[in-house]
Amino acid sequence: MIFDIEVGFPDHLSVVIVGPGPAGIGVARVLRDLAIPDVWVFERGQIGQSFRNWPKETRLLTHSFPRNVFGVADLNAVSFDSSPGWSLRSEHPSGEAYAQYLEQAAELFGVNVQCGLDVFAIEPIENGFTLQTSRGTVTADYVIWACGLFGAPIDAGLPGGRLGRHYGAVNSWDDVEEDEVYVIGGYESGIDAAIGLSQKGKDVNVLSRGAPWLDRDKDPSRSLSPYTQQRLDTFRKCFSINLLSDVDVIALEQEGSRVHTLGGDGRSWLSDGPPILATGFLGGTKLVSQWFDHDQDGIPLLTAQDESTAVPGLFLVEPEVSHQGHLFCFIYKFRQRFAVVARAIAARIGADTSVLEMYYENNMFLDDLACCDDDKCLR
Repeated sequence: MIFDIEVGFPDHLSVVIVGPGPAGIGVARVLRDLAIPDVWVFERGQIGQSFRNWPKETRLLTHSFPRNVFGVADLNAVSFDSSPGWSLRSEHPSGEAYAQYLEQAAELFGVNVQCGLDVFAIEPIENGFTLQTSRGTVTADYVIWACGLFGAPIDAGLPGGRLGRHYGAVNSWDDVEEDEVYVIGGYESGIDAAIGLSQKGKDVNVLSRGAPWLDRDKDPSRSLSPYTQQRLDTFRKCFSINLLSDVDVIALEQEGSRVHTLGGDGRSWLSDGPPILATGFLGGTKLVSQWFDHDQDGIPLLTAQDESTAVPGLFLVEPEVSHQGHLFCFIYKFRQRFAVVARAIAARIGADTSVLEMYYENNMFLDDLACCDDDKCLR
């Protein structure tokens, strides 16, 4: 059930899931299948809020296609028995459309989602957690952190970064008025910005440290996705997209009414409007980072059950999940961890886990982390 802020819920809950995106709704569904009581999902906005905040032209990188009757889940589905490709009739849905799928899924799954509730902090206590929220204090036996990355854009510490406009703050590429636009960053959001702007008739210059469009890494988490690469190759033939690699942007400076983008090698570029910052997003765990250990790259350290190595009972199910150097940052990747987390919680409270067999049968349960040694195992 989806509730607005006026509807109450118990002061003590078995499991609180923070964030009703694909991770939050997906893991809530598995917990429901295990008949674990008092499971609630908290969201300060609406279900799928991060997707609703995407530029309206942006589409999911992975394709949606209804393959369920053959025992293979849609890549963007959060469960084995749903398909955004089928329900939305779209292969690469927009953020708004995908949020509608998540809302429909939450209703059909019967998970409890409390919208309009902000979580300010969590604090470990004996046998559980205290959550400070906009509705007061709530306690829970377990917390599953399922916040995505899009809500925390960063300028990568770029001096003068305030003079730019982050990709995550763009509602539509129609809002960009300048005829020539500079995009800082050449990975997924940078290339998506370049394509979107070029379609609006803009001359686009992409300034990138590397050349992701030439990278041939097998993992689409580390190179451009096939969808982005295909669109880039197509639109470069028809529109003005200039790709500049080996550019280390070191600062933005105001020069009259224009913005000066400075490169570390002495090159510079003047633009009439703010450059688009495709400089990435801060991890979704920022609010609870103190309750995780981190590796040298700042990635949260997790047990084999995706539980914080620092605080028992705090689980992570979202794009920051990483095991043995593999990033679980696409939906089809991190959904394979839903049942892992649910089984760990179920085992501690003595719930029957036999229902999880259907997750094995539908290829939505990656339980053996040794499989991660071979990237071909990452379906």
